[in-house]
Amino acid sequence: MKSGQVLALLSGIITLLGTFVFAIYGVAGLFAGSGIGFITNLGDLFTNAEGIALFLGLDVWIIYLLTILFLIFLASGILQMLGVKSKVLGFIFSLFPLVVGFMIIIFFYTDILGPTTAVFTLYFIGEHFGDFFPIIVSLGDVGLGAYLLVGGGVLGIIGTFLPRD
Repeated sequence: MKSGQVLALLSGIITLLGTFVFAIYGVAGLFAGSGIGFITNLGDLFTNAEGIALFLGLDVWIIYLLTILFLIFLASGILQMLGVKSKVLGFIFSLFPLVVGFMIIIFFYTDILGPTTAVFTLYFIGEHFGDFFPIIVSLGDVGLGAYLLVGGGVLGIIGTFLPRD
């Protein structure tokens, strides 16, 4: 395997760890924001989209659009690993965790995103199963998962520019 293929594989693994294993944010024993929380909230996000939009002061189409984009984000770790064969897939699906990771970090440290910042906590918040899973490692105000998402996205983008054959 060449270096581009290794980085594509490694970026997918890091993205999957940041999405599902480590919490993006959370308080131990109470709640954790992760891809698992998004999966458990998915039914409510589609069925109660109008109520969520009204509560946040947004149009309902924005809620549907963000839900679909976050669904693609959930699959981005696996799709990044397809970057072993296709540079285009590796590049496109490395952008999703990179953008989501930056948006989570921006949410916790600024209010630049306006009312859409509340969407991120609503989308990813979930239970903390057995006081252990997802693993909460706080680095400042956000969890290790957010930084792993950014790292996985950056590695995936770098891997697209390295040789494959």
